[in-house]
Amino acid sequence: MFGKLTVTKLFCDDLDAMVAFYRDRLGLKVLQEYPGTTVVFDTGHGGELIVTNTKGDQPISIAFTEVDIPAAHEALSDLGVTDIAPHKTGQRFEITDPQGNNLIFVNA
Repeated sequence: MFGKLTVTKLFCDDLDAMVAFYRDRLGLKVLQEYPGTTVVFDTGHGGELIVTNTKGDQPISIAFTEVDIPAAHEALSDLGVTDIAPHKTGQRFEITDPQGNNLIFVNA
């Protein structure tokens, strides 16, 4: 296992509508807000839902946290992993699944 699946990132065209839906209709608490671009919601149990109006190349991004970065990077190296890069709380790398979704591995 490569850590805990705790973060989901959705890309959208209308951030205001998405915020209204997840905050006002579903009752998710806003953890962080980057005006005009991104809102991070608390999904409970340490999880986050990130909604951003910046278009990504992938349909969705998910993040695994508490990952042993060197071991996971080596184990997944045949999948075209990115280089290990700094993250706000440690290190990270990424891969793409067979359907083009972005998977992020973080040691946070």
